Parts: sequence; structure tokens; C-alpha cells
Amino acid sequence: MLQDHLSIIQWSLNCMSYLHCFPLVWNNSARCVKIMTGRRSLITIKIVEILQLSYFAVMSVIIFNQYQVNCLSLLLPSIVMWLNTILVYAWGMGIGLARNAGRLLNQTMRLEKYLNIILMDVDNLAASYVGGKRKLSQRNAVVRKVLIFMNIMCPGIGVIRMRRLFADSCNPPYLGFLLGYCSSCGEQLISGETLRFKLMKSLLVVLDGYHCSVFAFKAFFLIFNVTIVSVGCILDYLDILKRISGVASNVGLTTRIGLYRCLQVLEKQLNNTLSTRVIPTVMIIAPIIQIFCSVVLIKYSSFLPSKGFVTYPFTTCVCFTSCMVFETFAAQLGVQSVKQYHSWLTEKRLT
Repeated sequence: MLQDHLSIIQWSLNCMSYLHCFPLVWNNSARCVKIMTGRRSLITIKIVEILQLSYFAVMSVIIFNQYQVNCLSLLLPSIVMWLNTILVYAWGMGIGLARNAGRLLNQTMRLEKYLNIILMDVDNLAASYVGGKRKLSQRNAVVRKVLIFMNIMCPGIGVIRMRRLFADSCNPPYLGFLLGYCSSCGEQLISGETLRFKLMKSLLVVLDGYHCSVFAFKAFFLIFNVTIVSVGCILDYLDILKRISGVASNVGLTTRIGLYRCLQVLEKQLNNTLSTRVIPTVMIIAPIIQIFCSVVLIKYSSFLPSKGFVTYPFTTCVCFTSCMVFETFAAQLGVQSVKQYHSWLTEKRLT
């Protein structure tokens, strides 16, 4: 149920509202997602996205220079960062995609309210009770653990990135190259003893950390907080339909078919929202990046610098988790939907 994960979604939206990078905010009074329409706010968000695209262009130029001078030890980490940037940009970039995701979440919340009106006790139907305490289903328990870990890692990625960059005299590698105080091979071109250099480096490191936090928040929100949660909610609603389809159920067949049609409408909205970029990225780009990082770790681990080594297993973990959870839920959705449809065909009241 969406209510089981609403606190995590609310926390993520509140964090992104402070970063001024996402056109969605949480409306606590109405208990729904509010889509921002203010011109000043949207201009700020567009500026952030333009700067992020410029950051990607700088990375591409540096990777080309590293390839020309054959800097293998720095080329591989740069390629991984380049692929990660493509992945998270495909997941989270775009004001239109974010608005559609907000409408999808609001539609899911409205459907849950409608189920509460029709079935009166939808929470008891969706969960079990052990010792008088409400216990999440196995599916929702897995989703909750994934959401907690991924959402906590969003600010953590920015903090870890800044901490590592401050320890290196020629970092950040991309923005520093843009301003000319380091080369594409990590050689320092400007003395680090001057106050001007230290201030410039500190500013760029903070901007780099902000950039990492922003793309992590946006990408993880779209893939985990919206995509996986929405598919999981539809599975929960199908479980509810299965429970109320018993012989002793007081809910008529016409009502159940009407609820099933509501789920089909929600699924159609999910496909229209996420099938353009988010789902193809999970199915195509994420496995490619996972394979590339695994090959680099196995074959070239002796060439890799120790700094930033954790990027490889973390990227593999994110790609594996997104693919495994989404594909498992999608397969369950197809199977349970067909089973539910055929179970109604065997009812005696059907004419």
C-alpha cells in the first residue's frame, strides 16, 4: 500500500525542495503531491538541469582527452562516472517526467481512498496482524528496506563525494579541468598554496557534491519511490481483489470488475508516465552498466586507484536492485492479473 511508504516519499520531496531541483513538493495539509507552477521556481529548476547537462559535456571532453593520452588508471573511473551520469539523467531529468510522476502518485492515493470507501477496511485486507500489531507483507517489507537505503544514500553520496574531493589536491576532476587548475590526467597545474586557489577549489567541491546529491535524489525518486512503489501498489490491490473474491465475500462481481478496471486505468497511466525513459533505462542501460562495472572490478582492479573504488560495487548494487525488484514485480503483475481475470470466469454468478 502507498500509505506504508508515504513517509519516505514525503521526506525525499522535502529534501529536494531545499535543493531547488525538482518541480514536486509535498502538500502536508492536503496530504498529496503538489506540482509547482511558479515561474521563478521552474526557471531555477531549468537552470540546474542546464548546468547538469554542461557538467556531462565537460566529462565527455575529459574522457576523450584521457583516451588520447592513454591514461588507463583515470580513464576507467571516468567512464564509470560517465555511464552513471547517463543512467541517472535518463531516470530523473526533465520537468515533464517529474510532473507526470506527481500525477501518478496522486492518482494512486486517490485510488486508495476510493478503495477505503468501497471496502471500508482496506488496510486489514492488505496486511496481516501478529500479536495485535500490523505486519507488512513480504513484498512491502522488501520495498521499504530498499527505499530507506536508497533515500538515505542520496545525501550520503554528496557528502562522501565532497569528503573525498577535499582530500585530493587536484579535485574535482571535471570542474577543475574546466577552470584550468588541473589536467585530464590529474596533474596539478596551479599551485595550491594561494588563498584564491583554496577558495576556488572549495567552491567547486561543494558544487560537485551538490550535483551528485541532486542527480541521486531525482533518479532514485523516479525509479524507486515512483516506479517500484507504484507497481508494488498495483500488486497489493490485486491481492485485495483476490481476498474479496472468496465464496463468503459480500462484494459483488460487478463491484470487483469495476475495481479491476480502475487498476487497469492506473496501470495505463504508469505505462504512459514511465515507459518513455525510466523503464527502458532499467531494462537496457542498467544491465550494461552492471556488466561493465563487474568486468572492470574483476579484470582491472589492480589498475584502479583506491580513491573512489567503492563507486563500482555501489553502482553494481543499484543497477542489480532496480532490475531485480522491477522485473520481479512486473512479472508478478502479469501473472496475478491473468489469474484474477480467469478466476472470475469460473464464478457461477457470471452470465
